[in-house]
Amino acid sequence: MNGKGWRLSFSVMVIILLIALVMRWMGTSDSLLTTEIKEEAEPVVTDVRAYLPPLQGMTYSFSGDGMEYAAFTRQIAFASQDFLQMEDRSGTNLAQVVQYSADELRIIWSEEEFYAKESLLDSEYREGRGRGSTRNLILLKAPVADGNSWTDEGFQREIVATNATVTIPLGTFYEVVAVKSTREGDDSVTYEYYAKNIGLIKREYLYLLDGETYAVVSTLSSLACPSPQF
Repeated sequence: MNGKGWRLSFSVMVIILLIALVMRWMGTSDSLLTTEIKEEAEPVVTDVRAYLPPLQGMTYSFSGDGMEYAAFTRQIAFASQDFLQMEDRSGTNLAQVVQYSADELRIIWSEEEFYAKESLLDSEYREGRGRGSTRNLILLKAPVADGNSWTDEGFQREIVATNATVTIPLGTFYEVVAVKSTREGDDSVTYEYYAKNIGLIKREYLYLLDGETYAVVSTLSSLACPSPQF
């Protein structure tokens, strides 16, 4: 092989080697990019109990705007491993028993005009009172992901946000979950906002009247922890 032919062959080999190195580098780059995206993806929350903590004695005070009874006080009156009794006090006192699990927060009993300082967690006791009624209202359902939807006894509900920032009189909350609730044949819509380890922090009820939209808003203004027992 003469000198000219040798130089040509050597040049071709160098070009082939460079092409191989570039292709390998590009493949490694794609692999690294995929790994980085997976690492940055936020995990889907599959346990909803943090959005209604069973803190017996905790009292939530809500300020209101839009109607007389938009302001109310909520207290976790009693709590057990799987149930809690939630009492809302405004114009009338409403007691609700919530069954909570990792999968969902479900209201299973409701009783209006409840003024007794008694636990309704025992099913035989509450059903034997002759007051109240069984309910099937699912406040929140796993997974906590945008677009997750479900239907209960009266509402079509959907998670419309999982990372909302909500500012209320009590302060600013991050990574708030927003649930939209509607009824068939009803133009009104309700948005409820839940903060992790706190619970409900805001509720917006929007309705149409004479072609205009009106809002009834309840926002958390203060929290009161139960007194320690020694």
